[in-house]
Amino acid sequence: MPTLITGAGLVGTMAAARLIAEGLDHPVLYDVAFAPETLKKWLNLEKVMLAPGDVTDLPDLMRQIQHHRVDRIIHTAALHTSEVQKRPFAGARINFMGTMAVLEAARLTGIKRVVFCSSSTIALGLRELPPDGMLSEDISLKAVSEYPPSVYASLKLAAEWVGHHYRTEYGLDVVATRLAGVFGPWSGSLSSPSKLIKRIMESARFGHPCQLTRGEMCRGGTDYVYGCDAGQGVVRAAFATNPQARVYNIAMGRHYSVQEVIHIVERVTGRAVQTEVVEGGTLSGYENKAGVLDISRARAELGYEVEFPMEEAINDYFARLTTGFVS
Repeated sequence: MPTLITGAGLVGTMAAARLIAEGLDHPVLYDVAFAPETLKKWLNLEKVMLAPGDVTDLPDLMRQIQHHRVDRIIHTAALHTSEVQKRPFAGARINFMGTMAVLEAARLTGIKRVVFCSSSTIALGLRELPPDGMLSEDISLKAVSEYPPSVYASLKLAAEWVGHHYRTEYGLDVVATRLAGVFGPWSGSLSSPSKLIKRIMESARFGHPCQLTRGEMCRGGTDYVYGCDAGQGVVRAAFATNPQARVYNIAMGRHYSVQEVIHIVERVTGRAVQTEVVEGGTLSGYENKAGVLDISRARAELGYEVEFPMEEAINDYFARLTTGFVS
């Protein structure tokens, strides 16, 4: 039976590509609009079903689930951090109420499992990191003095908690994957980490200056995940047998500063990155220290492995950029 994937962005498309590559099913991509020219660079469109629809539309979600005889849902549809910052009400409608609609549709139609794509940004409210700097999934946030750094991150954590209650109160099998800074060659809407890496990559490819803010240059390291590995992680979460932790970090499992990323890009591509530092910071709250995500649970319970460490990810990204894969 097919898997329904909400959101045909970078992560949703990579999840569909993974499902097809492993012969698991013909996935159903569900989104308000599709860009076939972008999708066909990653997918054999004959092996995926495109179902237009709004993730907040509960009756339509149920109709699509029943029509396609779906038995699993991978829920990636969301507005990115910067978009939610500009339009918080729209962010709450799509990121939270959209998740509620997915959970309720799954409950009412008897779906086997829902995988919710959460975010590692929920942990950026921590004022003190563990002594080893490693963040497990079960972080402790003080209810008043420590909280996620943005509306986006707060909505992600709230959706995780609601998913937990759908599991404990209604018996719905819900698994959350906390994705690190996802990046990859993509022509559509991009997250902040993906925009940053894209600027660096395009500087190496085309030779024009890479404009970076002082905040970006001074910020501590970030844990990233290449789009292909994000897709791998959510697919493994969808098909894992009896996962115990229920929340899993999907990441490279190490930090990279902007300077380190630039050095890796220059070494892997053999091209110079011309940096132009301008005034500016990062989103409020995102300058907090970030821990390295502990991916041992995902490895042990999901079978997740980092197939694209940073050097391999940059090599793959640059090869696709060079061949005109990304427009």
